[in-house]
Amino acid sequence: MRIKEITSSVAYLIAVGLVSILGQVIILRELNVAFYGIELIYVLSLGFWLFGTALGAALGRRSGPPAEARVHLLFLLTSLVLLIDIAFIRGTRVIFGAVPGGYLPFELQVAALAAALLPISLLTGVLFQFSANRFMSEGGTLANAYAIESAGGVVGGLLSTFLLMLGIQNLTGAFFCSAISAGVVLMYSSYRPAEKYLSTIGLVALIVLICLSGSIGRWMTSWNHPDLVGTFDTPYGRISVTAQEEQVCVFENDALSYETETTAAEEFVQLSTLQSASPKKILVLGGGLEGIIFELLKLPVDTIDYIEMNRNMIEAVLNHLPAGFRDAIYDGRVRIINQDPRRFTGQSYDVILVAMPEPMSAQNNRFYTQEFFEHCSRELTREGIVAFMIPSAENLWTNQLVKRNGSIYRALRAVFANTVVLPGVANVFIASDSPLTADTSILCGRFRNRHLNTRLVSPEYINYVYTNDRFKTVENLLSSVSVDPNSDLKPACYGYTLSIWLSKFVGGIDLNSDTTSLTDSAIKSPFFWLTMIVALVIVFKKRFVATRLFLLTVTAGFTGMLLETVLILNYQNKSGALYQDIGYLLTTFMGGLAIGSWAGNRLFIRWDVGARKLIGGAILLGLIALSLIVYCGISSGLVGTLLSASLALLLDGFFVSGIFALASFKAATDLERISTWLYSADLVGGCLGSIAASLVLVPSFGILTTCVISAFACIVGFIFLR
Repeated sequence: MRIKEITSSVAYLIAVGLVSILGQVIILRELNVAFYGIELIYVLSLGFWLFGTALGAALGRRSGPPAEARVHLLFLLTSLVLLIDIAFIRGTRVIFGAVPGGYLPFELQVAALAAALLPISLLTGVLFQFSANRFMSEGGTLANAYAIESAGGVVGGLLSTFLLMLGIQNLTGAFFCSAISAGVVLMYSSYRPAEKYLSTIGLVALIVLICLSGSIGRWMTSWNHPDLVGTFDTPYGRISVTAQEEQVCVFENDALSYETETTAAEEFVQLSTLQSASPKKILVLGGGLEGIIFELLKLPVDTIDYIEMNRNMIEAVLNHLPAGFRDAIYDGRVRIINQDPRRFTGQSYDVILVAMPEPMSAQNNRFYTQEFFEHCSRELTREGIVAFMIPSAENLWTNQLVKRNGSIYRALRAVFANTVVLPGVANVFIASDSPLTADTSILCGRFRNRHLNTRLVSPEYINYVYTNDRFKTVENLLSSVSVDPNSDLKPACYGYTLSIWLSKFVGGIDLNSDTTSLTDSAIKSPFFWLTMIVALVIVFKKRFVATRLFLLTVTAGFTGMLLETVLILNYQNKSGALYQDIGYLLTTFMGGLAIGSWAGNRLFIRWDVGARKLIGGAILLGLIALSLIVYCGISSGLVGTLLSASLALLLDGFFVSGIFALASFKAATDLERISTWLYSADLVGGCLGSIAASLVLVPSFGILTTCVISAFACIVGFIFLR
């Protein structure tokens, strides 16, 4: 009987980690779509998830092991709540009565996030605490329980990546995750008929749902897109296609990417290429399906290289396009290449058209940085031009919009000698090392000589665009704004974009305020000095042992999440495949947590209190060294591949869980009642680190400075180690 009990306790911990990570990835993908791909939602969601798990772990704290029936009930509830969550998230805009394509009021968005994330994360937190209590009652340690749960998280992360590689849709993955949760109950309920029958019925129902998941997914997506003709989850997000009469609309993560009746492609292509006297060889980065290829073929071009990073985009959309757009893709002059635009190297081009989505996320921001423009410059002929278009406002720019556009403009000017910006609902940026002209007689002459069949662009329109008062106003505005150039290492554009999004709901938001002002404001704040005084009292008063252990664990979680955010964001900058590889990256971090907890448990159990303190200091030194190594690796370009990022995340998790193992042993020796709070402390630290890194530190100070701040936080950890 005892062997079975030990086996079941280990299985519960593995299942908690597996279901928690797999379910987290599935829910984050759904929220990404529900909130139009705004990356801030990832940050807020992770914060809610960690907070809910910490709260659940605290609520699950008890003096003795819980009955196995309670653990089974929690697994069944988790299975059910996960599916309810998916339906709720997909129907959020319908439930709250949002205008199609519009945002919910900010308070409703926060309420929707809380409603979606807190119940499921609360359940997984209680599940871990219950399972850990049963494990420790059988002679195990908290550190080992943490290691086993982390090992389950490794399996869940690998599974999320594997399912995506197989092309399995997110909803199918949700049904599969629920089936795993119900299956654990069935496996260990042989002596409880009621549990066995309930879990069996649930598993059969889930198998049926898995078989019907394609139809169910299309039905759920149609809640927000009544004219839906197709929807597909791809490694880069969800693509949905609607059609009504002659108009086809394509949505990426539920945000309108393009529609076939607009003249945006014509305006972008024809106005941009007028700056080239002979546009023979063209490179198109993204956007070819929205009519850009169709418009380019009106010109006397020889070849068009079309780079489409998302292979599934062409498969999902092509058959729904108008005949003219579809035939253009099959033209003999067009070569389709499925590759990351940041890595493509071809021959010299006369024109490069960057038709990537607006930089509303770190994934898209990488196509508007100084490093990217330098890459484009190397691919151009001596007189070649590069052009891109960013949605803007025609007459009134907010402060955040001025800074966002200005940071991109400064990055462009840092690479190219000459630039032209054409104002409008969408601004067209054109750059070259050769002179560009604003002489409308030359531009109109080129237009007439090309004998173009267009709907909007004409000599009169060209003259209007280059001579109206907005042309000079925009140029002066962009030239005068004081901002840093948008770059990979300091993605200022990312922070400005988040500010623009937040400003739709809360006035006065500017995440990219001057860093000196931020520091001065913090120092002048009474809250800052009150915090310093309280911290000093906690450090030097001997009776605050429990508080110091709690803060040591919070510091480790905070520092670990700072490094994790930096490594993930840097990987996104370099590869752009984060949506595809996020499961794998989380897996390596969880693997580090598992190894660190296991090793720490075996190490600390053999040493006395003094030796443990020395080992803890060595672990903190290792975390400081890792922060500085990541700093040097990113600045030199050596850290950014999947292998290097994974290795750094593995070490990050190893050191963080090593501190957790130390704190758990020290608590067990000095103060038994604090030990069950340490898991919550680790999660609280991770929550604070994630929000601080993504919303404040990286946008305001940059990736490299955030690494230095991570090292400084570890130094603070030495104070709590005493």
